[in-house]
Amino acid sequence: MLTLRTLIQNRMAIDVELGRRGISRTSGPIVGELGEKLAHEIYGGDLATPGQAAVDLVAADGQLVQVKARALPAGDQRFFSFKSFDFDIALCIRFDRATYDVEWAREFTAAEVESLSSAQRSDWRLRTGVAATSGRDRTSDVRTAFQRLDEPSSR
Repeated sequence: MLTLRTLIQNRMAIDVELGRRGISRTSGPIVGELGEKLAHEIYGGDLATPGQAAVDLVAADGQLVQVKARALPAGDQRFFSFKSFDFDIALCIRFDRATYDVEWAREFTAAEVESLSSAQRSDWRLRTGVAATSGRDRTSDVRTAFQRLDEPSSR
């Protein structure tokens, strides 16, 4: 069994390598940063400054892209949270928490997100069950982008 200190050191080494490969730019949860990197692979353009609200990517065609990613246990239904609709398209990605396989990915216009979401006190929430069957299916594109990033020889 590894000591806590060894586990933390291993995690730090992994975080450094993910940063070196351009997957992670902050010390935040990896699922969000992975989603942003996959969107970048699909849409091109420039990733927004970390921490910028509403926009994660300015696509090569100039569209403002909001990326939402969740890693959830099989069968678990949660939601994607939106603070505003100041974007052109949103890419919502659901990963299997146990394997990080891409379960599905869907693309929405801001108007679609607004119409499908429920207003809460401080945000709008798009349930994963609704998102999974709405919008434009981008699962194949996201899986292909993930495969490209997963090839050690490509980095």
